[in-house]
Order: sequence, then structure tokens, then C-alpha cells
Amino acid sequence: MKVMKYFVLASLLCLCACSDDNDNKNNEIPQDLVELKVDASEISIAQGDTRTVKITSGNGEYVVTSANEEVVTAEVDGDLVTLTAVEGKNNAQGVVYVRDKYYQRAKILVNTAAEFELKLNKTLFTLYSQVEGADEAIIKIYTGNGGYSLEVVDENNCIEVDQSTLEDSESFTVKGIAQGNAEVKITDRKGKEAFVNLNVIAPKQITTDADEKGVLINANQGSQQVKILTGNGEYQIHDAGDSRIIRLEVYGNVVTVTGRKAGETSFTLIDAKKQISQPIHVVIAPEKRWYMNLGRDYAVWTHFGEMTGDGLESIKAVTNDFKLKKMTWELVTRIDGTNWLQTFIGKEGYFILRGGDWENNKGRQMELVGISDKLKLRTGHGAFELGAWTHIALVVDCSKGKDDYNEKYKLYINGKQLQWTDTHKTDIDYSEIDLCAGNDGGRVSIGKASDNKRFLDGAILEARIWYVCRTEEQLKANAWNLEEVNPEGLLARWDFSAGAPVAYIEDGTNSDHELLMHISKYDSWNATEFPMSRFGEAPIEVPFK
Repeated sequence: MKVMKYFVLASLLCLCACSDDNDNKNNEIPQDLVELKVDASEISIAQGDTRTVKITSGNGEYVVTSANEEVVTAEVDGDLVTLTAVEGKNNAQGVVYVRDKYYQRAKILVNTAAEFELKLNKTLFTLYSQVEGADEAIIKIYTGNGGYSLEVVDENNCIEVDQSTLEDSESFTVKGIAQGNAEVKITDRKGKEAFVNLNVIAPKQITTDADEKGVLINANQGSQQVKILTGNGEYQIHDAGDSRIIRLEVYGNVVTVTGRKAGETSFTLIDAKKQISQPIHVVIAPEKRWYMNLGRDYAVWTHFGEMTGDGLESIKAVTNDFKLKKMTWELVTRIDGTNWLQTFIGKEGYFILRGGDWENNKGRQMELVGISDKLKLRTGHGAFELGAWTHIALVVDCSKGKDDYNEKYKLYINGKQLQWTDTHKTDIDYSEIDLCAGNDGGRVSIGKASDNKRFLDGAILEARIWYVCRTEEQLKANAWNLEEVNPEGLLARWDFSAGAPVAYIEDGTNSDHELLMHISKYDSWNATEFPMSRFGEAPIEVPFK
């Protein structure tokens, strides 16, 4: 008998366990479950009056139930719950429950009375006209007796009142539109009154000392400051204009505008009160074309690993990460003196165009040198003239054989090809030129390399690097000025006509990628400011044909 009792008890436990398991399985929380919420968990309604409560989130198929139908009745239509206070004893309370299809519940406590005092959620507001998020106030009637009307006292015409929601949700909206003070009186059907006082503050408009005349900068990389005269603080750039023409920097109430290249654009400012300035017009109009006199003191350099811009990945794909099978280097320079291995342009220890080594290059020779001197090509004497503006171009075609060096590595001076006649060692055959390889940290430099002695001893006007082989005709036509509008294959271009003290030269490719050229002293790669006194005025007429 005991065994039977134990068996029955065990069976019941198993059934209970199984039943619990099934209940858990059936009561799993749906993945799309949303918490049921209403916009008012407590509300006051005058007896005989009706109010609505909005279901702000839930899972649909809503059902409402009044726990006290002698106090309040409830209906639901979509996401709106309509509550009606039943006339009866004064100061009664009821509860309404809202349920969704997943049996979540929300409770609404309803206070009813034969007559309420007219009370608002707030009676004093400060608004800021034209400031999004701070220019409007929603006034809610907390208790009242229905049948509401509004009376607006607004001598300053500083507010707009929207009462479209007054009947349904017992609320209205006031928007501040101008400086001033106003009052709104609310009256219900029982004659009860309440007042709302509003103070509207109009933010100051942003004005600057450049609003009328704009900004005129007479140098490619010149700068000018714009002073903010009025506004609401925390100034930022709102619309930066054409970033290829100007750079902008805001510090306090001063905007520094720095030119990048000749052109026109405009910019706007925004402040803490979301006020936007009028467009400030900027013109970059260089009065002169300048050159940089590097002499024996300065050099410039760049690194293709520093290239930026939206088109960076695209240009890297086109050039195989700057490993070029075809390439053109151009440099417009005036060589004022000779120097041992004076640097024209290149990558030290990898691929560099420089002067000769005989008696400080007394013979005015040029040589192209590769890795460990396994490539060494040298011109005859008199390759360039001292004190004369010169266009130097090196056109490299890696598809040519290493022994066909006068075709593989074409050197042009003022559009005329020079032969490598003095030395021609070709123990290395370049299949590509890697613009990120070499000594000196992979830099491409002009006027400096390696041991701080290989000065250019001259001036520079412009430099260009291409990932195509430019023809002799193209070199001649664009030697002094790049006349082509959308030149194919232009990888980087630097016009050294900054015309202002600068520590870098802007990229002038006018494309969606850019690469700055840094300025340094002869004994360091660190950035240094190039003084205005070392700029010179370039000739207007092309000095070579």
C-alpha cells in the first residue's frame, strides 16, 4: 500500500513537472514583444466630460476594461483610449486597464469630480524664438471642467498659439516668434480661470566685420581673420564652402580664413542658439606669382603615405598603391649655384635625380641614381644654365628594357630631351617605381637628401608628379603653366607661389585627393615656416621656349 502511495505521488510530481514545462514553453516571450505604454498613467476628468489617452507603444489588438464603471467608462479605437467620467458622487476614483495581444497591461488611474479647480502643468515659460527645440511650449490642463477657451494678450506679437489639440487632449502649443512678453488666459465651462505668462527672448543674429565687404586675400596661401561682432557664443562652421579654395578655423569669436588656391567661395557660421550667419564671401586673388628661394637653407618634401581625400582609395587602386610602371616628374626651378650631388627631385637611396659629384658639380651635370648605385646615368657637361629658369622633366617607362636607358628614363630640359652620354650603369632593371620606398623615410624631396649637404642652391616655382608618360609636346605646352583643364594622370601638383609665411604647400591637383608638401630646413625634416622674405616675384613671361 505504501508503495502504491509513493508511486501515485511520484506520478503526480512528474505530471506537475511536465505541466510546468509545457506552460513555460507556451509562455515564451515573443521576439517582437514591445513594452505596453500610455502617455498618461493618471488623469483627472470632470464628471460628464471625456478625455483621451494615447497608447504610445504596444503590440496591438488592444482591449480596455474599467474596474469601476460607475465612475469611469472606457473605449479603445486604434491607439486612442477614450475615458468618460460618470456623473455621480464628487471626488470619485476609478481604474482602467489596457491590454494588448500579448496580455501586457497598463493601468490608468482616473480622478473624477463634479467640479475641479483649473490647474495647468506650468504657468511660466521662457522661450527662445528661432531656436529649434527651445522656441515652443506645450501647456497641458492638469485638472479642469472641459469646454475650454483661450484669450491671448500679446501686444508685442511675440507668440503664435496652436489650439487644435485643446478639445481632444486638453493641451495647446505656444511658439515664440519675436522678442516680448505675452499672456494666455484659459477658461473652462464652469468659469474657472488659469493664466500662462510667456517671456520670449530673440537670440542675437550673428554678424561679422566681413558681412558687407567679404574677405579678399591676395596670395594663394595668405590668411585673414574675420571677427564675430554679435551672436550667441559657441561658434562653429556651418557650411565650409569649397574646401579646395579655403581652410577655416574658429577660435572664440575669430575665424581665420586661409587660402589654398585662387578662386571664390563663401562660408556660414552657427552658434549655440542655432542662429546661422549670412554667407561670408571669400575671394582668393593672388596679385603676383611667387617662387620660393630655397638657396642652401631650405628644402621641401612629401610622403605619399600622407595622401588624404575621398578619392584616396580610388587613386591607390589606379596606381597599385603608388607603384608606378609609367611616371613623369616635373620641376620648374632656377639653379643659382652648383653643389656636390645637389638634389633636384627624388627618393634618396632608391631613385633620385641630382647633380654630379665632380668639383661640386662644376660641369653642371645631372645624374639619375638608383638603389646602391646599381642604376647610374649621367649627362654631359652644361646640362643646365645657372641663374636661368628651367623646366626639368623625367619621363619613366618601365616597360622598356634596362639597356634602352635613353628611352626608359627620358630626361628633358625646357622640352628638349638630353641623352645620358657620360655614364650609363644599368645593373638594376626597375619594373615599377614605388613612391613610398627609399631612404629618408620614403620621402620624395626637393632640395635636400641624406647628409644635409646636397642643397639645391636655387629657387622653385612648381612641381608635378604623374602616373603616365607625358609626351614632349605636352611638356612643352605646359612647362611654365599647366594649361590643361582636366589633365589625365596627374597624381600630385604643387605651386610654390604661396605668397605668405607657410610651413607647407597645398596640393594643386584640384581633385578629390590631396597631398601636402612640407617645408623644412637643410638640417632637419621637421616642419618650419618659410619666411615671406624668401619669396620672390616670378617672371610674367615664359622665360624659356
